[in-house]
Amino acid sequence: MQRDRNNEVDPNAPVTEQASCWWVLLNEADTSAAERRAFAEWVVRSPERVEAFLQAARLSQALKSNTTRWPDTPVEELILAAQAAPSDIASFPTGGREQPQPHSATPTSWRTLRVPRLKATGIAALAAMAVVAFAAGLYIYLSPQRFATSVGEQRSVVLSDGSIVTLNTSSSVEVRMARDHRVVKLLAGEALFQVAHDAQRPFDVMAAETIVRAIGTQFNVDRRPSGTTVTVVEGRVAVLTAPDEGQGGAGARLPLEAGEQLTLSAQRGSHHPAVHADVATAIAWTQRKLVFEHRPLGEVADEFNRYNRAIIEIRSDELRSQEVTGVFQANDPGSFLAFLSRIPGVAINVSTDNSRFVVTQENASTTLHHAK
Repeated sequence: MQRDRNNEVDPNAPVTEQASCWWVLLNEADTSAAERRAFAEWVVRSPERVEAFLQAARLSQALKSNTTRWPDTPVEELILAAQAAPSDIASFPTGGREQPQPHSATPTSWRTLRVPRLKATGIAALAAMAVVAFAAGLYIYLSPQRFATSVGEQRSVVLSDGSIVTLNTSSSVEVRMARDHRVVKLLAGEALFQVAHDAQRPFDVMAAETIVRAIGTQFNVDRRPSGTTVTVVEGRVAVLTAPDEGQGGAGARLPLEAGEQLTLSAQRGSHHPAVHADVATAIAWTQRKLVFEHRPLGEVADEFNRYNRAIIEIRSDELRSQEVTGVFQANDPGSFLAFLSRIPGVAINVSTDNSRFVVTQENASTTLHHAK
C-alpha cells in the first residue's frame, strides 16, 4: 500500500520550505495522482506559492547544471517563457545538453530577456508545470464536485480541506472549494458535516434559501419538502435566512450553539424558535437507527420508505395519526411491519412482487410503544 506523503509538507512552515518539499515529492518516481492533486490544491491558494515553487525549481536546476548561467530571472519571465513555448517543451529530447547562448557585453534588460529554452527537465518545463498546476488547481476549486447516495445507501466523503460530509439515504450535495470560501449545496436529503477549522475560509452549507455558516464545527442538516432542520452537534453555527416574501433587505442571522436545533419552514423567511435537541437522536441515522418519540405512524412509515425500496402504505387516516414511540433499524422494515401487525384490527396486504405493503385498520387505539 502506497503511503500518503502529503503530511510531509508542513502547513505551518514558511512557504519557501513548503515549496521545496513539494518539489522533492513531485520529482520522486512513485508520485501518486492524489499527491499531484494535493499539490494543485496547495499551489492555487496564492501567487506567492506559485512563485516559491518556481524558485525552488530554478534553484534545483541551477545546482545540477555545470554549463548554464542562472541569473535572478523574474518569475513573471519564467511563466511567460513557459506559456510561450509549450509545444517546444513537448518536443525536447530527453538527454544531451542545451546550447548556451552568447552573453551580451552590455547589461540586458530583464523585460527583453529571452529565457533559454531548455530540455524537458529545464526551467521552462518546470514553470509550465507550475502554470498547469495553477490552472488545474483553479479548475478543482471553481468546478463543483457532486456526491450522491441512492435509496438505503449512506456515504462519507473527505473533502480536500479535511472536512467530512456523511450523506444519508437518497441525498446529494454539490461541493465548491474556493481559495477564500468553502460552499456545499445540499441538493436533497440529509447530511452530517464535520468541518475542518480554517478561519480564513468560511464553510457554508446551502439548503434551498437557507445558509448554515461555520468555521470549525459539526452539525446536521436535514432538508425536506416541508422545510430544513439544522442540529448543532459541536461548536456553533450561524443560520442565515432569506428575507420575508415581499420585503427587501437582508434575512435573519440566527446563532446556534451545540445541542440546539432550528427548523425553517419551506415558506420563505419562516422559522420556529430554536430548541434544545437530543443530538444522539438527531444523528442516530448514522448508525442506521430511526428513533421516534410520539410520532404519527404515517410519518414513521414515510421515514422507512426513505431507506427502503419496498413501500409501506398506511391507508387508514386514523391509523396514520396514531403516535408511536420506539427505536427501529432503518434497513429492517420487517420489524416495523411486525409491530403494526400486532395492533388490533390491522391487516397487511402484500403485492405479488413484495414491493408494496398496504396497511389497513378497522379499529384504532391511542399511543403505541415499541421497544428497541
